[in-house]
This record gives sequence, structure tokens and C-alpha cells, in this order.
Amino acid sequence: MNIESKNVLITGVTGTLGERVAKSFISKGANVRGLIRNEKDADKFLKYGMNTVVGDLSDVHSIIEATKHVDIVIHCAAYLGDDRENAVLSNVVGVDHLAQSALKAGVKKFIHISSISVYGEPEEGSYDESSPLCDAHNEIYVETKVKSERILYKYLSKGLDVMILRPGAICAEENSYWGDRQIYRMIETETVDWVHTEDVISWVHADNLVEMIHLVLLNGTKGQAYNAIDGNFDEKDFRMKFIKALNKKYKRPNRNIERPIYSNAKIKEIGYVPVKTFADTISNLEKMAISRKSNH
Repeated sequence: MNIESKNVLITGVTGTLGERVAKSFISKGANVRGLIRNEKDADKFLKYGMNTVVGDLSDVHSIIEATKHVDIVIHCAAYLGDDRENAVLSNVVGVDHLAQSALKAGVKKFIHISSISVYGEPEEGSYDESSPLCDAHNEIYVETKVKSERILYKYLSKGLDVMILRPGAICAEENSYWGDRQIYRMIETETVDWVHTEDVISWVHADNLVEMIHLVLLNGTKGQAYNAIDGNFDEKDFRMKFIKALNKKYKRPNRNIERPIYSNAKIKEIGYVPVKTFADTISNLEKMAISRKSNH
């Protein structure tokens, strides 16, 4: 799908992924509208050439306004915390409002950023897009992300052109929980006790996820979900390197090892090639850790 001159609504533009998506679509000639909750954020995005609309996913009237005359919706926003009410309002009610409004507005493509956790965060096993979703989980984030996908499949049956990306750990050198913010967290603690040396992490660079969004718009199939990961990497090659670079004390957590393996064959079949490598990203973050340690 050619996105030049298309009207694109992006949610979650203040987050790790959404801002990158907005800048990328602007660079390719799209007319980008970002959904923001606070009008004070508008000036920041105006300098990128992005229009903003103030609204909240829980407010259906503001979402109806936001989706008017929109060709493409990229839904990056999600609530990641533990508060059940906020999680349901954002990840369930909000998705329903957005999909309902998009359908009525005649939106041509709806890309939903879900999560690899919809498979239930298993401790082991191999999983691809044909694996069943987990409909009962004790973590509210997992439960609500599964429900959001169920809602979108309902609107798919009504005619909304939905495609879903399921990323793993979204990592980047800037503004990333799995990247620079891991380093800052480690700097502020005496002993790192939340990383298990034997775990495997399903990893994707934020810039690569942006590429996947463009790819599914171009080559994706209506109604399909795609595991959006670059690979499954051992923690000894990932966060353990940051611990070593920072010369931090390490305590292995008292929990089971987590080594599920997720397939990315389906996204590769439609032409996915990463623009950022795992090795280069970890090297950049190691250098950042050493630099931050010396300045701390």
C-alpha cells in the first residue's frame, strides 16, 4: 500500500514505538495525526510535521473525531501497568472504541500492535501464529491484550481490514524499557536480581518493528497476525553484558527458567529484513553502560 499523502492516525506517539512510527511515516510523505492525551505535548510533535488531536481511548467521542477522514490506523498505545481498571479502559474498551470508529469512518487499514505475551508467557515450548492464545492469565496485561485481539477479530468479521503484529521485548538505545532504561535501572541498584542467566528473550529493535509495520501494510494479508521479533536470544548475550559492563553485583532470581521459542518465519515470508542487528544494538548499549558508569 502506497502511504504517500495518506491520512494516518497513530496512537501512543509519546511511547518508545509510536514516535518512531510517526517520524517514519512523515518521512515517507504521509499526513500523520497523533492521538495525545495532553495538549502540552502538541508543540513537541508539531516540529516533526505531525498534527495532533487531543483525546483518550476511553472517550468514544474523541476517538470518533480522531478517526475522521483517516485512511490508516496504527494502534501503538497500550497500558502496561497492574491497575485493572486502567488496563481494561485502555487495552479493551479503548480498542473497541478505536475499531468501532475506524470501521464507521471507512478506514482502509488497521494495524494493531499486540504482544508476544498473548500466548500466555510460557516457560518453554515453541510457538508460531497458529498457536492458541491464552484466554486465562493472572497478569492483567496479558489478559487484556488477548481480549483486544478478540475484539479486533470481531470487527474483522464486520469488514475492518485488521492486521496484528505481536512484538517481543522492544529494545532501542533511547527511550526503551529493554534498552537504555535497563541500564539506568541497573546503575541505581547495588545488586541486579531480576535477570536470569538461563532465560531466553524474544527480542526486536524498535526501528525494526517500524519496518515490519510498513511491510504488513505493503504485503500483509487481511486478518493475519505476525510474530514481530528478530530472534530468541540468551540473556547471557543480552542483559548479562550490561551487568558486566557496569561491574554490578548479580544475584540469580529464585524462579523457574523461561525459555520459550517464538517463530518469525511468517514475517520473513512477506519480505522482512532487519535494519538494526541484535549484536550492534547490544554493543551500543554496552558502550552506553560504560559511559554512564564513568559519569555516575
